[in-house]
Amino acid sequence: MPNTAPGTEALAGGVKEDAAPAAKAHPAARWWRWAGVGVFLLVIVVLFDAYLHLSKTYPENSDEANILLMANDMLHGNVLLHNWSVSDVPFITTELPQIALLVWMFGLHLNTAHIAAAVTYTLVVAIAMLLAKGKAHGWAAVARMGLVLGIMLAPQPGVGIFVVIFSVGHIGTALPVMLTWLAIDRLGRKWYVPLIVAVLLGWALTADPLVLVVAIFPLLAVCLVRVVSALVIGAVRDGGMRGLRAAALDRWFEVWLAAAAGIGYAIAWGAGQFISSHNGYQQQPVPYQFNWPQLFMQSRIVVHGLLEMFGAYFVPWVDTYIQWPITQTAPSGLDQAIALTHLVGVIFALWGACAIVRRFFFRDADIVSQLLLAGIVANIAAYVPSTLAHHTALNVREIAPVLPFAAVLAGRMIGDRLVRGPVWTVKLPGAVRDEAARRKLRLRVVAIPLVLLFGWYSYGLFRQADTPAAPEPLTQVAAFLEANHLSYGLGGYWEASVITVETGGAVTIRAVTPACLQPYQWESKSDWYDPTQHDANFILLSNVNGYFTKFAANGPSLYVLGVWANQPPYRNKPIPASYISRPANKALPFYDGKAWPARLYTGGFFLAAPTPGSTGPNWQAAYTARVYPYNLLEQTAKLPATMSSPPHWLLKYMDGQPLPAC
Repeated sequence: MPNTAPGTEALAGGVKEDAAPAAKAHPAARWWRWAGVGVFLLVIVVLFDAYLHLSKTYPENSDEANILLMANDMLHGNVLLHNWSVSDVPFITTELPQIALLVWMFGLHLNTAHIAAAVTYTLVVAIAMLLAKGKAHGWAAVARMGLVLGIMLAPQPGVGIFVVIFSVGHIGTALPVMLTWLAIDRLGRKWYVPLIVAVLLGWALTADPLVLVVAIFPLLAVCLVRVVSALVIGAVRDGGMRGLRAAALDRWFEVWLAAAAGIGYAIAWGAGQFISSHNGYQQQPVPYQFNWPQLFMQSRIVVHGLLEMFGAYFVPWVDTYIQWPITQTAPSGLDQAIALTHLVGVIFALWGACAIVRRFFFRDADIVSQLLLAGIVANIAAYVPSTLAHHTALNVREIAPVLPFAAVLAGRMIGDRLVRGPVWTVKLPGAVRDEAARRKLRLRVVAIPLVLLFGWYSYGLFRQADTPAAPEPLTQVAAFLEANHLSYGLGGYWEASVITVETGGAVTIRAVTPACLQPYQWESKSDWYDPTQHDANFILLSNVNGYFTKFAANGPSLYVLGVWANQPPYRNKPIPASYISRPANKALPFYDGKAWPARLYTGGFFLAAPTPGSTGPNWQAAYTARVYPYNLLEQTAKLPATMSSPPHWLLKYMDGQPLPAC
């Protein structure tokens, strides 16, 4: 159907619907095309290697370890993750299959998570470059893709690397969303495109609820805007009902795209129902709540996190939330200089957003740019006033798609101007008047500083990639437990699965809730806590300062387990002599072996703040293993009833303090 609306060829990246077939490519043109493909692939390989090194500068933790365990279970036939309790983002159709393939190729190791992280971000950068290119050719395509690459090239060490490379999270969700917009961009206004869009959106939404915010709602909003603007212009400019009818017929594609958004949601809902009816995983709800009183403070955190993603946070600052398990140092002067120049990428991103804002309601506005801008606005608007934005810049992983979306916007809206538009006007000498010379000089003036800036960014990237890999945080603890033949136990969330994967299951620790020591319903499997299958005889306790400590086992439940351990039939069970040894730090309490549980200091000590009334230094063991004479999986199952109906000795111990609710 011919498209009568002026300028609507911009709908699919500048391709006219009824254009004549392109002439057969000249052999030289074909050579350049294949050379371009080769350069693109070479860039991707180099980026993967750099991002793999960047990911390794951050030590693995139990989030990534649990993802590996889930992927490994899928690889061994548990495709629907039966008996699993997953987080609020299941990744069932996106990153989990990818990681399962990598586990098959490289094995169940912590390093596999680093490989997966590098693969994901490299693919996001590659698809972003292709989406920015659109149907452009030649130097315009190079400028578009180069602008995207420059903006996304080098996220900041620490928070930036955690959010967009290291963490299995929403940055991977940007990949299927951009693939969906790429289908619209490259395939154009064909009848089957809405079907492809519906399938892609359903696939992505099944894996991540954020797709509702960054893709489905924006698609509905953009289609509504395009239909309404066309109808208004048709009625006002093109003559009443006749123009209105022509405009309505012209926007059939947008109507079907809106329907595709609804169908994609239905596909994801149906997939969820299928998984549930076939005893698949249980998904946790998204912990979303509004937090309006803290809006200003949260906005500052969001700005900080966004600048970290763009590599442009030049303030000398250290986040105490990521002090453990590595010591984070303040950035050097050179690091600050590199970050300061990354503000140019932020400016280009803002410029691209403003360019589409100015044309957002135009009849010929680029639909892909509209979708990207709507996704950015919806993502940030939903995140900033919520409790998700309250604590630390690390949480900007919830808005990680903003980075590739903004980079693509800059490429599509600004890239062409870098080689064709009047970006910088220079007065030429009187002897140089022809337009060809004028154009060459303009290209030279614009391109040289940008190429130099890209080289500076590349230097920053490979300087970061040359940073030594962070050591695995709990290697010493795992070795101690294995040496003492402690093979199955319980612990806090952040210590549990990372030790399990690091030791290849030789030391298996399952996460429990801090206060009541019940199964931790977050990326865990119910089989792990079955006393008929496993015998857990120790609890790993953590005293390390920082955010992760609040997830460690603590409270009166430990006291109750100790009382039970010294009652019949367990109190007469002999304690192995190897458990009785004076700690390396003489200031720590000496375990004399007279009562259960045995207390083993697994290594590492630190000087904590003095306790009230104390006079000497307060030395604490970083990690302690408490060993019990019974199967903890049986005993911890009794704790909820004990806490709800406490015996007199427990009430006396609490001395009027409330017991935790289990």
